[in-house]
Amino acid sequence: MRLMKNPQFNAAVVAVISVFYALVFIITSGHLEFQRVLAHGQTLNSSLWNGWSAFLQQGRLKYIGYVYIAAALCVFLLSLARKKHYDEYQAGILTTSFIVSGIALLLLFPTALLLIISDPNYAVEAMMLLVVIHWSVFLFVDLIYSVKWCRA
Repeated sequence: MRLMKNPQFNAAVVAVISVFYALVFIITSGHLEFQRVLAHGQTLNSSLWNGWSAFLQQGRLKYIGYVYIAAALCVFLLSLARKKHYDEYQAGILTTSFIVSGIALLLLFPTALLLIISDPNYAVEAMMLLVVIHWSVFLFVDLIYSVKWCRA
């Protein structure tokens, strides 16, 4: 709990994971091998999956990576602007958000398995969508948290 009181610890954790995802998204976006695993001829009659697959094939995933870097940078700068540690209440909220995010991630695994079993052709799309949804929600909730408590 002591680490959670330090705003820079929160920023470091968020930055490391965000930069990791961003680099994966930026490097794989437009990469020939990545596009090859996505080329399966729109086998599902689903505008969601076919649209997401086209989004990935067109190399637009890198833009999500850039947004992750920008949001992580904002969290980092807000943590530097905060001169004092979080109090017990603020640290409790932050700890709870990390725990809820972890539980959500655990619940996404069975969902991913179900999606992959239903159509293995869209396995990469399913995993990328779940990762994007999970980290985007966590990152922007953390950004809102940082903005709210930066002034305190």
